[in-house]
Amino acid sequence: MNDQEIAELLFDTAKVWLQAHHLEAMDGPVNPGMRDAFWGCLVDGFHEPVFNMPYNFPYYQELFETYGFQNYFNQYTYQRTFEDVTDLHPVVFRTAKRILASADYQFKLIEKGNKQFAIDFRIIYNKAWSKFTGTKDISDQEALTLLKSMEPVLDKRLVIFGYHKGVPVGFFINLPDIGQITKKFNGKFHWYNKLRFFLDLKVMRRVDRVIGLIFGVIPEFQNKGVEGALILFFQEQILKPTFKYKTFELNWIGDFNPVMMKVAGFIGGSIYKTHVTYRFLFDRNAEFKRAPLVNQGEK
Repeated sequence: MNDQEIAELLFDTAKVWLQAHHLEAMDGPVNPGMRDAFWGCLVDGFHEPVFNMPYNFPYYQELFETYGFQNYFNQYTYQRTFEDVTDLHPVVFRTAKRILASADYQFKLIEKGNKQFAIDFRIIYNKAWSKFTGTKDISDQEALTLLKSMEPVLDKRLVIFGYHKGVPVGFFINLPDIGQITKKFNGKFHWYNKLRFFLDLKVMRRVDRVIGLIFGVIPEFQNKGVEGALILFFQEQILKPTFKYKTFELNWIGDFNPVMMKVAGFIGGSIYKTHVTYRFLFDRNAEFKRAPLVNQGEK
């Protein structure tokens, strides 16, 4: 409800509980677990939400900020269309073409049911994300579970892995926005809606939006052209006549991550939505600092 008194009662209740557990601040809105889903307060770009991204009314921002929350960091959603394939920057393009042509590098689409991709994902993820606060290494089993959960909606043309002399060095993982289908189900997923889901996704191909989930290159190969090569390889899939998707949204790019913001620009994206992660310090005299820039790793 758009009621500051009610909002402050909720915030105060959380504050008292957290202080009782010896914490010094509270952040929000956040979702327990990884940051890739339902995280942040939408403050700009009140467009149709995509699968696993939060939506709220515009007045939420005022409720947070009137209470005293401050902007800890922004997270951006970039959007582009597939109708006009934007050329990479000439320098990036030349380097990417050289890498794609090199016998030392290999780029390939994911193969459903091949467990090796889960292992490769774990290797890249653990190396590329090690510098980020709030992330932890994942095991082979966790990676396998994640990959298995994606398989029912996976379009192999949207998931790309890069290798250097057989060693996994980067990936670009995207999924169809199944929210375009499930929004019609009113929260119900009974047998009839499961059938509708399958027909709309696999037969009628009624999803025309792609969600960019995660992009990463291990530190040793960053800024060497692998990022551009992954993007160029993806653009080769876009240009095929069977590729019917129309728009692409690259979600959850923190403003503390200029490398990934640059990558989003390379693929022709522009900021479409802005979510804010707020922080409230219990000691009002403490110095407030925004999230530090990260130069290693990617989204």
